[in-house]
Amino acid sequence: MKLLMIDRSGFQLQTRKMLLEEAIKGEVDTASTLGEVFIAYQKGKYDVVIIDHNIENGQQCVEHILKMNPDQSILVVSDAIHCVIPRCEDCVNNHHLRRLFNPTPIKNIVRMVEGFRGYECDHYDPETNRIQG
Repeated sequence: MKLLMIDRSGFQLQTRKMLLEEAIKGEVDTASTLGEVFIAYQKGKYDVVIIDHNIENGQQCVEHILKMNPDQSILVVSDAIHCVIPRCEDCVNNHHLRRLFNPTPIKNIVRMVEGFRGYECDHYDPETNRIQG
């Protein structure tokens, strides 16, 4: 399994990278800027992209990745109430995005990554096509 983790650079990012690589027995690339995301995404394919939506240019990173590959599995970690896609049903019907609230223990990230396609978005109600409150 190969992941791309997009977050602020520093010790915490390197620690998460190490813990994830050990847990998934795979490779984790990291990026901290929009430019690094462009380069990383051109170099290879990823099973799941994990992004802290609150970083500078976080929304542009998501938009770039979805433009390159609308089927990319993306796990967004955010403390924001709003989603990264303006219409919730577009996210559910047209993309493979899941959202976890910050702070999220590494074990929850591992669980989501390993069973990504089996999880539904906790924030979407298909009966009303709206974000659940």
